[in-house]
Amino acid sequence: MKKIILAFVLLTLVLSACGSPAVSGTGQAASPCGDGICNGPENAQNCPADCAAAGSGSSPATPGTADPLPGHAGDAPLYLTTMTHMEGGHDDDKVQAVFEQHIDQLTYGMDLADTYGAKLTIESEQPFAIANTKWNRNFMAEIVARGHGVGTHCDFGFRDEVMSVERYSRFFAENKALVDALVGAENNLGCSGGGGANDWALAASLAGFKYIDGVVGMHYLSMPLENRPDPTWTDEYIRNVSYHAGAPLDLYERIYPFMVADATDFVPDEDGVLLVSSGELGLLSAMAEGILENPAGRWNNPPLTNEDVDVLAAFIREVNQNRDRSRIAKLGVYLPANVFAPENEAVLRYFFEQMQSLADQGIITWATQKAVYEAYVEWNK
Repeated sequence: MKKIILAFVLLTLVLSACGSPAVSGTGQAASPCGDGICNGPENAQNCPADCAAAGSGSSPATPGTADPLPGHAGDAPLYLTTMTHMEGGHDDDKVQAVFEQHIDQLTYGMDLADTYGAKLTIESEQPFAIANTKWNRNFMAEIVARGHGVGTHCDFGFRDEVMSVERYSRFFAENKALVDALVGAENNLGCSGGGGANDWALAASLAGFKYIDGVVGMHYLSMPLENRPDPTWTDEYIRNVSYHAGAPLDLYERIYPFMVADATDFVPDEDGVLLVSSGELGLLSAMAEGILENPAGRWNNPPLTNEDVDVLAAFIREVNQNRDRSRIAKLGVYLPANVFAPENEAVLRYFFEQMQSLADQGIITWATQKAVYEAYVEWNK
């Protein structure tokens, strides 16, 4: 409980420093139903007077779904996403038993998620993608058929060698081709990771990706020092300390997807080539250990507890109070494959239950990473 209180205090300080609008002490919207403002827990179901459809032929998104919004009816949604990475260091393509264990874990996770209307996104590096073919089971296609998301994991961002965009794009293209072959290019629009010293934005775009998620500290390596958070963010500091900190570092830049023209900065460019779709918070199991006070530590691997879920739920409510409601927003948590196990079932159910409650209140909308990209495109037509 002390850690939850500390997280609230730190979050309040961060929001105050960013000049965010004030919120009520309860964390709920201060405006009552009937004031003409659709805010906080109000939605079309519990407050139709404030949250009814605006404009002929348009309606707000149904709470808890990931359907792209037609036009600009109502507030832009706050999407909740997940990432599960089938890592480059796994032995799925060498040991069939490892591949089958991962299938069991992912199936367990999807079964739980389905019970609560949640959406998972599974992003594959080469070993798991190759294993789908080698062991004659296209599990990536099964994920898509179940209504969950897939994508590519690009776990090669720490390459020191400086290279041309064309050459760097080959790393993205090689990983993408393996996943494309399993699910079709139309279902594999995004790459998670792929930062580093080279221009990851131009390279990923050249390889055919439309968006990049899993954006972290190492994506600053491609930027000149003056475009990084401050002078302490040297290459050495990023590689040794902050490589897994959420990026952009400022929360209220990070939660809004935006287009970039290249990887020299995080300045939005409407004519950009790649959507930066971040909002990363790190491991769900690290929430209680410090989502704010220890950004680089958000990728440590402590046990998953109800306290982690409580901190996340409180964090989501605060973000919802202070976000720009005219822009698509997104938050994401990382769920490793091995968290989907019977020993975690009680806490996982608590997580999905609490997120379902937030979705029912219209505070969040579950989405795959691909659905966020599609919603962004639709919203910004």
